[in-house]
Amino acid sequence: MNHTDFDNLSSWFVLVLGSLATFRLSHLMAKERGPFAMFEFIRKTAPGGRGSVKEWLSCIWCFSLTASAVVCVILWAGGYALAWNYWILHWLGFSSVSLMVNKACG
Repeated sequence: MNHTDFDNLSSWFVLVLGSLATFRLSHLMAKERGPFAMFEFIRKTAPGGRGSVKEWLSCIWCFSLTASAVVCVILWAGGYALAWNYWILHWLGFSSVSLMVNKACG
């Protein structure tokens, strides 16, 4: 396996793991009770109404953008180096793939 093959494999690995991590974080916040029902508590105590924090936290489609940003920050803090335009693609890609996983599982 040459260096280019490893880079391609590494890119796919980051895409898959980043997307799965985004899905997990999004599903945890939007749909699950969580340990000690803490995620449910956060959702229920958030201010409600149209376009509210409660709506954002309860919608996996909405929250996946935040979760993917968190995953990107974790990757960046861990030393994963990309140009800014590739960070934007990863941010949107992680969210999109996680929503496809949600659709396939739900």
